[in-house]
Amino acid sequence: MTSHWPQPPTFRAPIQPRQAGARNGRFELALSRHGARTHIGRQYVSYPFHMTRPFAFDVAIPSLLTVYQQSSSGGLYRDDRLDSRIDVGAGAAGHITTQAATVVHDCHGQPAHQTTEIVLEEGAFLALTPDPLVLFPGAACSSVIQARLAPGTVLLLSDAFALHDPEGRGRPFERLEAKVDIRDAGGRLLVRDNLEIGGAHLSSAGSPIGDWKVVSNFMLVGAPDRLPTADELAVLGRPERQVVGITLLPNGAGWGVRCLAADAIAARVIAEKLFVLAVSAAFGQQPAPRRK
Repeated sequence: MTSHWPQPPTFRAPIQPRQAGARNGRFELALSRHGARTHIGRQYVSYPFHMTRPFAFDVAIPSLLTVYQQSSSGGLYRDDRLDSRIDVGAGAAGHITTQAATVVHDCHGQPAHQTTEIVLEEGAFLALTPDPLVLFPGAACSSVIQARLAPGTVLLLSDAFALHDPEGRGRPFERLEAKVDIRDAGGRLLVRDNLEIGGAHLSSAGSPIGDWKVVSNFMLVGAPDRLPTADELAVLGRPERQVVGITLLPNGAGWGVRCLAADAIAARVIAEKLFVLAVSAAFGQQPAPRRK
């Protein structure tokens, strides 16, 4: 599944030494099932990542544990390299989200890099739903997600971005790249999704997103009997606030959902509805609201 945006010339910044102050951050989290509940089995968190205690919001779904992946730094900066590893054990269930949107600052030709590795064991559930990236003028960011899914698992991925110029002069971000590979437990490729877009194309009069403010991409992958139906997904969105497209992913992997939203509130409504649908289909119970 590839996003067919108008493609700018490939961004190739000159090879430069790493900037003083550029950061390497690491976030590792392993969740395991014990009885009816999911617990943290292993964690490693280095600056700029931060994590408080986990939360069990759902009385009716005791196996679903929520973790807020936080930042202590005020956003992403040039040449940042932030890596995450998330392991969810057999029968365990996790929801990992952020405390707020993440600002990507002017990167001065040296993109920030985020990589995430996900491993789900048999029957596991993971919703990875960070709030959108807010791309400031000059922002450049590369995101790579690689996931491996055992039988009976469910994975919900959310990836969203918005444009913002604090000075209100319409200055564009530089470039955004997002790549997702999802494989089965044997390593067979199920889904590959690539997005590449230059900010100048979204800031011009002929922008493919028009006046919409937030672009959201979701992938809901896993065991068919634990996924929402097409009819359930069809209720997403209101034409005046959101435009939603739903795609059946290759290899019977699940659903791709793309959304253009009028503002951050409208984008959050879609993300929350999709999370509710994903949890309800996987567990037969609606999740409690998540506070931000």
